[in-house]
Amino acid sequence: MFKDIDLRELANMKAPERAFLSLYIAGRHSMADLEKRLHKVRDMLKAGGIEKDEREHFDENVNAVMSYLGQNPLGSGSLCIFSCQALNFFKVIPLPAPVKDLVWVDSSLYIRPLAELQDEYESVAVVVADNKKARIFIVSSAVAGSEEVIKGNVKNHVKKGGWSQQRYDRRRDKQLHVYANEIVEAISKLEREEEFERILLVGSKEILQQVHQSLPRDLQNKVVEKALYLGKKEGEIHKDIMELFFEEERRSEKELWEKIRAEYLKGGLAAVGLDEVLEAAKQGRVEKMIVDRTFRPEGMRCYECNNLYGGIAELCPACSTSLHKVGIVNEIIEMLELTGAEVNFCDPIQSLTDAGQIAALLRY
Repeated sequence: MFKDIDLRELANMKAPERAFLSLYIAGRHSMADLEKRLHKVRDMLKAGGIEKDEREHFDENVNAVMSYLGQNPLGSGSLCIFSCQALNFFKVIPLPAPVKDLVWVDSSLYIRPLAELQDEYESVAVVVADNKKARIFIVSSAVAGSEEVIKGNVKNHVKKGGWSQQRYDRRRDKQLHVYANEIVEAISKLEREEEFERILLVGSKEILQQVHQSLPRDLQNKVVEKALYLGKKEGEIHKDIMELFFEEERRSEKELWEKIRAEYLKGGLAAVGLDEVLEAAKQGRVEKMIVDRTFRPEGMRCYECNNLYGGIAELCPACSTSLHKVGIVNEIIEMLELTGAEVNFCDPIQSLTDAGQIAALLRY
């Protein structure tokens, strides 16, 4: 599961040269071209005049990867493999959600795709309920876990008239109240056992409202509520739930950007644009970052003095040593993971695009 991946531990791994191989495999169909892509990367290392020991690192890592894949053929799903034989490090991470094929050679691991998956597939609690039955479960890494079922059997509204109507309504209200409290108790128990960012309440409007009102205030703040017809097929209901999940993800992304923008416009604790965010990340000042998932600028690192720069240059301004290209957003993510900052990715938002596609709330 994505939430179990320790990005901080991975971000802390460094080598003095490009001794790490980060490999992302989209699926079984990718295996046919894998060796060809690896050969192409090695040729580029050789053609670029890279020192022999870095090519040896690459060959050792490739041998370890191919040996593993030969013994463990890829089945369904995607796969991430990290290898640094110079440090006796080898890690395989099965991925239940798709990634793009990627081969990355650097002095550290390429963790950006994992950071994107962790952000996109946060754990949520789901309550699917009508007056007859409630199902409560966690969706983590887009996979539903085991569920708890609570029987409701709340009677439908019936017009009786007079005292009979009042007695019937009182009994029905009591049933609804008891049923909602049982659901709330199950959600509270789940919260003590699991971490989740949101609670998706879907199903019958009447019971959802009763549950929402009965939740403690801290849990009410996590609720996203939507009436759904539960008479359709299970697969269609699951599709509706995931659509609601991603709708809420997009809404929260825009909300974070608007908060950063408002802070920046009043001269507050915010950084906007690559240079400002990079500098704030170096200083450990970033609390939350948002970045357009299509934003992939290049940067440069000096292996001699370890300085990091946005943009392209040949020589390090600090020590005049040759610089090496890096994925600058990945480098920022590594710094943020080590300082406990929150990393958020978003689909393109026009005002964020105009501001440089990356921004952050600051701690001080």
